[in-house]
Amino acid sequence: MVQYVFTPWRDRQELLLVRDQFYGSEALTRAAAGGASSRRIQGGRASGRRVEEAAGRDAYAEQRPEEGEGLDQGDAGRRTTASAAANDYQTSSREQGDRDEQHKAVGRVSMWMQRGNCPHMVESTALLMAAVLSDEAAGNAGASTYAVRAAYAAAFSRFVTGLLDGHQDKLRKQSMYSIAKNIGLPATFVELRHQATHEQLPSLAKLRSAARKALVWIWDYYWKHLGEAEKAKDPCRELVLSYLREDDEASRLKTMRRLRQWDLEYLQKTIAELQRTLPGNQVFLKCLKLSKDMAAMTAEEANDPDPKVGGMPEQEQEQDPDRSSEPNTGWSRYSGTWRPKPIGVLINNSRKMHIQSIPMWVGSSNNYAYLVVDDKSKDAVIIDPANPPEVTPILKDAISSGKINLTAIANTHHHWDHAGGNKKLLADLGNEKLTIIGGKDCEGVTKTPQHGETFQIGDISVRAVHTPCHTQDSICYYMEDSTGKAVFTGDTLFVSGCGKFFEGSAAEMHEALNNRLGALPEDTLVYPGHEYTKSNVRFTISVSQTEPIKKLQEFAENNQVTTGKFTIGDEKKHNVFMRVNDPEIQKITGETDPVSIMGKLREMKNNFK
Repeated sequence: MVQYVFTPWRDRQELLLVRDQFYGSEALTRAAAGGASSRRIQGGRASGRRVEEAAGRDAYAEQRPEEGEGLDQGDAGRRTTASAAANDYQTSSREQGDRDEQHKAVGRVSMWMQRGNCPHMVESTALLMAAVLSDEAAGNAGASTYAVRAAYAAAFSRFVTGLLDGHQDKLRKQSMYSIAKNIGLPATFVELRHQATHEQLPSLAKLRSAARKALVWIWDYYWKHLGEAEKAKDPCRELVLSYLREDDEASRLKTMRRLRQWDLEYLQKTIAELQRTLPGNQVFLKCLKLSKDMAAMTAEEANDPDPKVGGMPEQEQEQDPDRSSEPNTGWSRYSGTWRPKPIGVLINNSRKMHIQSIPMWVGSSNNYAYLVVDDKSKDAVIIDPANPPEVTPILKDAISSGKINLTAIANTHHHWDHAGGNKKLLADLGNEKLTIIGGKDCEGVTKTPQHGETFQIGDISVRAVHTPCHTQDSICYYMEDSTGKAVFTGDTLFVSGCGKFFEGSAAEMHEALNNRLGALPEDTLVYPGHEYTKSNVRFTISVSQTEPIKKLQEFAENNQVTTGKFTIGDEKKHNVFMRVNDPEIQKITGETDPVSIMGKLREMKNNFK
């Protein structure tokens, strides 16, 4: 299921503009080369001092004699120093311009946060950058460092805590260190967050370094994946993008005059490509207008030495007194009706149907129990909890913490390694009245659903699929909600295999696998009762060497857990028991009748060493 995400920015270009204001291509080049040397994302008071010192040296440089007027060796040395000072001052001026852009970005994100739905990484970037800017302001004013340390600590702690909480599992709480390892967040970030929250505030030097590293990490984790690669940029394309980001007509007209250096055909091709690929109606209309205006400008140039665009004289185009008088606050004036637009769709990663596999007797029979939870209502069912010592602690923890409301036990068949723990589990949980769903021979069963009968686990729809053969009371449970589909097959269907015909025939297994389970949706995930894939695929590849079977063999060799990794559609490709109509399998077995082929394959599997 998908859901539209409404963003606080007008369109994607506004988000990319903020990214460029925070980071910028020059700073990112330096960061990629040396990380900590990136001045634009470097905190501390040094930047402010460099501006003052360079300004003082430049004032001295202006008093030097003109070339050839009393220039002795000492004067030459001072002139060299002054020249270096001038270069430093230019660098400092650029840095001051960078800081102005960063102030704008912080102000804009502050506005987004008021609107809501601002991504945590965007908010964290703004908070960390605000701390850096406050640090510089405090340094220039000679203020106390304690407030600066507190600002850094608050921003850093909020960044780490919010990020890790967003990756927390709802049913099995993980440590912050475990989550950090999974997403690639340095362990030192978690340690510093703990110190800043529960102990004395870290030193200013440590906080400055951490903020700088955090901004670089956020770039790699979030910002750089938004598009517009920083390398190998097309100057024409970049200038068109600059036009699309401009908020006022005067700036757009200046950009249009710069675009005249490119051939009109190439320029319009670039505009058309951006118009086709960038999201948002506003971008589409801006591209359309730019294409028409550039064509008109090119046509008028041949006849008019002072071309006008859109009927506005050039002198008027370059002046916007209302805008030039606005203070540099980071906010921009938007004319028109505000219409928030989604920049795309987001897959709902929070499954309403949460499935937790619980391995039992690992190394011997390799059974699985399954805890299925409807995240919305917390209603849950435990499937085949045959070994209570391994299952009960998990259920007790989930029940006591309010994470689940256990409504039933469900069994796929009566064998002891699937239904033999029912009564013991009821006693362990202290709930003798818990419903036990299963075949008529299952231990303590209180409800046996008919074939095709449905019931609910919260918003999850469950359908009983009778599959008699391995045992006559075998039942598979097909579950579906708005986010996915799953089937729990017990000992009827395994990954690349099937159960032995203990109480049934080849005809019954053919009906169970190919007519009943095979009729389920192709994208239904398969959760069998045992982890038998490695041994199953050894037999399968001795029968058929198709590409899907080879891929399954490779997967099984490199992964201990295969349950829930494959679908009904996959089984039809790499499970020979579900390929009884395949000419290759017919040739190998020497049979053409599906039931006869099923019997022959089972015999081959029983004798396989």
